[in-house]
Amino acid sequence: MVNGKQGNIVVGIADNRVFVKVEGKGTHLISHPLTRFTSEVINRGFGEFIVDLADCSSMDSTFLGVIAGIGLRLMPANGHVHLANLNPRCREVVASLGIDRLSTVDFCDLRATAPNGDAQPQPAELQPLATPQPVPGDTEAKASHAEMMIEAHRTLMQIDPRNVPKFKDCVRFLAEDLEKLRASQKNPNS
Repeated sequence: MVNGKQGNIVVGIADNRVFVKVEGKGTHLISHPLTRFTSEVINRGFGEFIVDLADCSSMDSTFLGVIAGIGLRLMPANGHVHLANLNPRCREVVASLGIDRLSTVDFCDLRATAPNGDAQPQPAELQPLATPQPVPGDTEAKASHAEMMIEAHRTLMQIDPRNVPKFKDCVRFLAEDLEKLRASQKNPNS
């Protein structure tokens, strides 16, 4: 069970579809493992993702930037991200950032049967992807997390120019922090 303060991701694959279920909050804490997982399965040739958000209470900008990044990455292969079962607030946030205007992203309802009565493919078993934890204390892990957050926000700015004023300062601050972190790696005694 997921408590209300953190999120969790479970994943599965069936019939060449990747199923991702977000439970709780979709935040930067679950975005890094999601990014690694989706990169791996896209590299293996999977191009259809069903992201079930029925149990997702909220999503932060990093998580949404990762979703948009998956959509962008699938464009050359004509892949698709189906955002399933969003609550009205989450649907509104996705639309306000322009993610729903990507040609590879759509909204859908995930049901056990298709409209014609046929069973829709479901993964045999969803497996936990990662338990969200605070960013580890080591410098390299912090740097990797910061890079993922910067990329997610740059993606949001790329997909819709209206996002630039919303996230340009965030990207700048994250980049400055990353630069300081990298400098401390080079000069541990400073």
